[in-house]
Amino acid sequence: MRADVLSLLSVATDADDRALFDRVQAGDREAFRTIFRRHMQSVYWAAFGVLQSRADSEEVMQDAFMTMWDKRASIELVGESTLPWLVTTARYLALNRRRSEARKRRDPLNENADILDRALAPDNAVVANEARQHIEEVMALMPLVDQEIFWLCLVGDLSYKEAARQLGISHGSVRNRLSRLRARLRSEISLLKGD
Repeated sequence: MRADVLSLLSVATDADDRALFDRVQAGDREAFRTIFRRHMQSVYWAAFGVLQSRADSEEVMQDAFMTMWDKRASIELVGESTLPWLVTTARYLALNRRRSEARKRRDPLNENADILDRALAPDNAVVANEARQHIEEVMALMPLVDQEIFWLCLVGDLSYKEAARQLGISHGSVRNRLSRLRARLRSEISLLKGD
């Protein structure tokens, strides 16, 4: 029963999210603030799952929302919610920050690494964006509970137990559904790469 209620609430919130984002694309700052308040915790935890640092995760969360505001006119949501786009963006930003910090620790005087990264970035960004959009399209066709498990466990790095508690379902159900999701996503990524 609780999962059904959560599903209905999530569908209503997603439709409202789409309407809010339409207003954001028109430059409505109040709608943007509403989206920020609604999703800031989830975006923060997505960054924290990668960085394990409160300060860095807060910065990445803010950067993800600022990226949304700056690129609002060109963003095409897959599905009705802004959360997948925000969480994916936060995760990419967090991974980039982690790689940059690791590179600085390895060789703080090597400026050539930064030059090389900048030279390759546009190609990597295009490929990463294409893969992200494809995965979001696949996930939008999945049952709502599978979408939630995807965002909580694969993107947000929550444990099976934490996701089960948040969704009101069993640990085993989360584990089994996630196993099927991973197999489906591996297959989709193989198709995308032309393997």
